[in-house]
Amino acid sequence: MNAKSPDEAAPYDYQSFIDGFEEVTYWHFDWYSRIMAVLLYRTPRPTLSEHECRFGRFLETHGAPPGREGEFEKVRQLHIQMHVSAETLLTSASGGQQAERESFDEFVELQSLFLATCFNLMRDAFSDSCRLERQHAE
Repeated sequence: MNAKSPDEAAPYDYQSFIDGFEEVTYWHFDWYSRIMAVLLYRTPRPTLSEHECRFGRFLETHGAPPGREGEFEKVRQLHIQMHVSAETLLTSASGGQQAERESFDEFVELQSLFLATCFNLMRDAFSDSCRLERQHAE
């Protein structure tokens, strides 16, 4: 369902946002798993730049759903924090050393908060889309 964006220039494509956001959230969870694999198995590092991962590119190319700018910004900030935390974590484990516990705990906690925030934004975007669809049907 589409809704007019605040500037009324073009309708907001909720379905495109929901589909894309769902996909990049999956890929970011995969990125998280690859960070863990580096720690456990010394696999090659995935990209650590928040601008180079699929999720980061999505955030840079898609706008927030109308009225969800605050949630979108919270997701963006947590995304940046996750990448910074991953860099800190992997640096603490460089040279074959065990990762620092504090860095590991922070990374795991950020992942949980990040996913919960992403799911909330997706749920709210879906609810908004359904609400608009019902309004247009009436």
